[in-house]
Amino acid sequence: MMYRILYGSDLHGSNAYFRKFIAAAMQYKANALMIGGDVTGKAMSPIIHQGGGRYIGHLFGRKEELTTTQELEKFKVTVGNVGFYPIILEKDEAEVMEKDPKLLNKRFEQEMVGRVGEWMALFEEKLAPQKLTLYFMPGNDDLFSIDAEIAMYPHVKNPDMTCLQLESGNELVGLSYCNMTPWACERDIEEPQMEEKLNTLAGMIQKPETAIAMLHCPPFDSGIDVCPELDKNIKIVTTGGQVIMKPVGSTAVRGFIEKVQPMLGLHGHIHEAPGHTHIGRTLCINAGSEYAEGIMKAAIINIEGDKVKGHLLISG
Repeated sequence: MMYRILYGSDLHGSNAYFRKFIAAAMQYKANALMIGGDVTGKAMSPIIHQGGGRYIGHLFGRKEELTTTQELEKFKVTVGNVGFYPIILEKDEAEVMEKDPKLLNKRFEQEMVGRVGEWMALFEEKLAPQKLTLYFMPGNDDLFSIDAEIAMYPHVKNPDMTCLQLESGNELVGLSYCNMTPWACERDIEEPQMEEKLNTLAGMIQKPETAIAMLHCPPFDSGIDVCPELDKNIKIVTTGGQVIMKPVGSTAVRGFIEKVQPMLGLHGHIHEAPGHTHIGRTLCINAGSEYAEGIMKAAIINIEGDKVKGHLLISG
């Protein structure tokens, strides 16, 4: 019997993305929803109370003066849709937070965990009654406190460093970690550590020919891991006005796929490289990401037993 997966990755806190993802699952009649990492946003967006009913906020360098409740709520929605966290502060609160990095980081973490919780609750309300499961995994950008929030919801499962049995009978393993990036993110580790974790996952798989590996980092030199090259100052490298592109995926992930040969590899991490490729018998997919524009990029994948019967990249 055919089993349909809706897969996406790299939401980075975008409310617009997650709501569209939920709607797409209903539209395309998915049997399972899968999110493959980097689920939290990159910044808070303070909205400072100026007194009375007047507030000032900034988004992408543009100042917004908000004088009505409707304007304030609309701006908060806009901020949330691009993946940021709107926080309303009095002037003195903003000054204290700006001078106290620990307080700032604590509030940022609360906002990230809180939004993930809102998404999980939305899924439980909209789709859990239809007996659907959300397989929701953090990525290298995400704090470990996110994992505890995910675990609180009965119809949401985190495949990171474990092997789960899908309703279709296929096994699902996951890895949230990535090889080192210039930003030294929360779950960036060296390739030997990646290899150790992937070897652990390989030992959990009973039937590789029907298994799905949701590995946030794509395999090295696969075509779905290509992004602009950066110099030591994290600036994009150009030659003759052209951006230099290079593969940045994981050699350990590629080794795992070449050795284990799961039926399907689901990846993310590199926003600029949507597409698919085969490594041996394994179909590897990166849906890409344009979360900052409020665009949902995802993949619909139909599987049956040990075969991927078809897949389609969607955007909306």
